[in-house]
Amino acid sequence: MTAKTQDAKGRQESREKLMKILTILMKRTLRLGLLAFTVTSATFFLVSLIPGDFFTTLEANPNIRPETVTRLREQYGLGDPVYLQYVHWVQRSLHLDFGYSLFYGSAVSSVVANALSNTLWMGVPALLLGCFAGAILGTFHAVHQQRPAGYLLDFLSAVTLSLPPLILGLAALMFASGTQWFPVGGMSAVSLESPHPLAWILDRLHHLALPVACIGLPVTAIVEKIQYAAAKNTLVQLHVRSARARGLSRRRILLMHVLLPSLNPVLSVFGPLLGAVLSGSLVLETIFSWPGLGKATYDALFNTDIYLLLGCVACGGVLLALGNLVADLLLFLLDPRTRHFSNEAF
Repeated sequence: MTAKTQDAKGRQESREKLMKILTILMKRTLRLGLLAFTVTSATFFLVSLIPGDFFTTLEANPNIRPETVTRLREQYGLGDPVYLQYVHWVQRSLHLDFGYSLFYGSAVSSVVANALSNTLWMGVPALLLGCFAGAILGTFHAVHQQRPAGYLLDFLSAVTLSLPPLILGLAALMFASGTQWFPVGGMSAVSLESPHPLAWILDRLHHLALPVACIGLPVTAIVEKIQYAAAKNTLVQLHVRSARARGLSRRRILLMHVLLPSLNPVLSVFGPLLGAVLSGSLVLETIFSWPGLGKATYDALFNTDIYLLLGCVACGGVLLALGNLVADLLLFLLDPRTRHFSNEAF
């Protein structure tokens, strides 16, 4: 085979790979839209079963006339039948108008965008650090499975998984208040006004330390369990024994022939882990006074701010779908075996 033929074959394979990736993106985008529509529709009709609305509490106020409450309901479309409210909301959403948050007094899109950015400040570092640490520890556990270090890791991961986020958060608060090493809540120091960028980053990292640790520890334990099972099976594979026979270093064998080939199960659960991190942040955001997506969802639910609740639920569904898409693309790029089934799998 000549060099020109090899180059042509390589270009053809690259084009086929690109087309498969584009096909995955198109199909996943359609599924993402369908998921967001289904989840928000179900949420809308479930919330409509709750008695009352945002203005119900005003009816008990003797200083507010019933006519005023009725006028407010009509102004914000809450006096219409449920099916009409739903139709109007869908029509506005197609024009990227997701309604008005009565509780926050602002557009839903701006409230959700701000809350999401705050949640991602916690969730993304916790997820990345948890996956990285869990993969390393799981591989280490597989290598030392019959040794004291392996038994200790097994015990610690089981204890971590058994602790609910509430307990972790309260323990972190007690630690912070007892040692004064970390702030007990908030996103920034009160005294930090118009700071230098470096000072702002250091202050934000200081406030992030405990929330990220409380979210990242369960993620680390979950990934460690998954990676341990995968690496344990990889260690007995023929390619690992062949690498040992060729005299490769222990570090190279563990990295290239054990850790990387056994990452598929971890990548496969990346999307669900992202959803779990976002949904599990509700308790921790409340404990640490962190104004994120979980806090906004809580406020919307308990104040019957239906349009804000729909925006938060839709945002969570989209992020979960995006997490699954990222996991599928990583599997496609890192594991050649998945490319033969990409059209059927997606």
